[in-house]
Amino acid sequence: MSAPVKVIAKPVDGSRCTLVLSRPVRLSGVRRYTSGDDTSDAPVAKALLGAPGVTEVVVAGDELTITKSASAPPWSDLVAQLRYAVRAAMEQPDPVAAAAPAGLPDDDAVYQVADHVCRTEINHWVAQHGGKVEVVDVQDGMVVLRMSGGCQGCGMARVTLSQGVEAALRRAIPGLRGVRDVTDHGAGSRPYFRPAGA
Repeated sequence: MSAPVKVIAKPVDGSRCTLVLSRPVRLSGVRRYTSGDDTSDAPVAKALLGAPGVTEVVVAGDELTITKSASAPPWSDLVAQLRYAVRAAMEQPDPVAAAAPAGLPDDDAVYQVADHVCRTEINHWVAQHGGKVEVVDVQDGMVVLRMSGGCQGCGMARVTLSQGVEAALRRAIPGLRGVRDVTDHGAGSRPYFRPAGA
């Protein structure tokens, strides 16, 4: 697993905050992203734009400038979620080297690889936040997952799923159709981050 990313938050004013990272984001130059932009080249920007009220992310090496809307929670309430979003995007576990063969394998083979990656890699990562991810089924190349513990009902579960879990599984399983979360997030009793408005 990658070394933990340290994130120092420095609010500039009521609408802007700078995050200083212990290692740079792998993007050349200065990049600006808003919610309507294609963020496929910048998982960190995509993760941050998933936080409540974030409208813009400027990436410049080891500094990220976040802009939020006037109706968003104050920085004191958002900083923990922003740190989590950065780590979710930058500390994705490396999948097992013995990945599935080229092309989409059958569902049983996908299940075996996905279950192994979840048990040996992903769960070590999400356990830092009291969470767990398990493979429930594979249906036509789509991995069906259930989240529990701190991930169940967490306001950042969608970010964890797309930036951490799905990204790791896609690297391990070429041709994977995607992942589907069947967690009853409304039943979560101890989420790591409470959803906005909860």
